[in-house]
Amino acid sequence: MGEILGVGITHYPSLLGPPDRYANLLRRCLESPLIPDEMKQPSSWPAPMQDEWNNEVERAHEHQARHRDAFRKVRAAIDDFNPDVVIVFGDDQYENFTEDIIPPFNIYCMDEIPTQAFYKQPDNFLGVDSDYQVNYKGAGKLAQTLASELIERGFPISYSYKNLHFEHGLTHAFANGLTFLDWDQKGFPYPIIPIQVNCYGRDVVSSQGGTGHIFDTRADAERDAFTDYRGPVGPTPETCYKLGKMIQEIMSERPERVVILASSGWSHAFLTEKHSWLYPDREFDEARVGQLRAGEQAKWATLTNDEIDDAGDAEFKNWICLAGAMEGRQAEVVEYLDTWIFNSEKCWALFPSGGKNGN
Repeated sequence: MGEILGVGITHYPSLLGPPDRYANLLRRCLESPLIPDEMKQPSSWPAPMQDEWNNEVERAHEHQARHRDAFRKVRAAIDDFNPDVVIVFGDDQYENFTEDIIPPFNIYCMDEIPTQAFYKQPDNFLGVDSDYQVNYKGAGKLAQTLASELIERGFPISYSYKNLHFEHGLTHAFANGLTFLDWDQKGFPYPIIPIQVNCYGRDVVSSQGGTGHIFDTRADAERDAFTDYRGPVGPTPETCYKLGKMIQEIMSERPERVVILASSGWSHAFLTEKHSWLYPDREFDEARVGQLRAGEQAKWATLTNDEIDDAGDAEFKNWICLAGAMEGRQAEVVEYLDTWIFNSEKCWALFPSGGKNGN
């Protein structure tokens, strides 16, 4: 019977670059014509947000240091566990899931995944060229088996043998997370099975997987009736939880040592309309991390898509998949970075192999 280690991390893209640019996404959002003029003035922001903004560089360096230390602790736990395979839940932001097909989930069956994590980041923390490439190992045959087992057990899931559109290997949710897990450039030798989640759901096309929704000022007559408006919802939290639980059941019956990993930030400022797309829903995320610390992550399955969208917490669905796989286990919260100006709350957690609530 295989052992399973649960891991949760972030993949915040700005952390690939220098700290003095961590708040550039906020600066970009401030250029949106949809943001009320008064909210473009820092004097209108909540006092703690103003304080963070006024001390941006100092807070950014602290953010980076805590981020780096959390990843080193998580990587040490993975190395100590020495897995045969790492199953990764990551979102797709208009990378492979575009107008031609948008599945709820997709398993990638590959043995080699050459990846350029820094293709948009010539000024990165490793100091490498933007075309720097890492050849990650996949576990293609095991991915095929996992897909078959899920289908046989009543969970229809799509799979593929190559990227549909994205030309740089692993998409950012996977590439960034693995890059951060290898902060000290030791290499990442463990084969991976990427499972892409349609976290962005009804907004994945209209927002172009990012901030497109807050810069679109076209009149209705100029818009496409389908792709320029919100589309069908993504998978529900209950479905995400069920997928994680079924994967845990399947892998527990096999001999491999398995890491099941979620890669995402939590509430995103640019998705949080009620805050004029400027800062995340800190209260929603604080409630979730409280549940995580209490071993109550099963409650995440009862959230709704509307609650997730209201909180700007689309990518949290990756963690709900992880929660399903870790049903009954007590997490160790390695680090929790809350923020006003660096776009998203960030959490790192470990679910020790065999750990149960109260143990």
